[in-house]
Amino acid sequence: MIKQQMMSPANALHHWAVDGMSVAQVLSHTGFSTIGELYVEYTDALEKREMAEQDMYMSPDERQREEDTEEVWEQCGDYLREMVPPHEYDAEIERLIPLIRAKRQYHQAAASQPFRDAVKRRKALQ
Repeated sequence: MIKQQMMSPANALHHWAVDGMSVAQVLSHTGFSTIGELYVEYTDALEKREMAEQDMYMSPDERQREEDTEEVWEQCGDYLREMVPPHEYDAEIERLIPLIRAKRQYHQAAASQPFRDAVKRRKALQ
């Protein structure tokens, strides 16, 4: 039995634009029902590729800052949306990043083996 090979949206749009493949053929080779759906998938793939390339060229400091900012939004997003005007988001995030970093340090220290051993010794002495 022959299994049909599906074409990627980028290849399909290339064959449609350059090689003169009909829209019906393009849709049958990609599995999409409309050319609009195919185009949306293609633009999403392009955006994801561009974001991946930007991430690849980030310095370690930029990457850490990006992770810290994401963590601020995860932990304090409700506060930011409800209490902070949008034009002050950057300043408030700058203010919250040291708090997030300290919290991360506390969690890492508490999870470390020496800390847990010290807690066991203190409990044993009591």
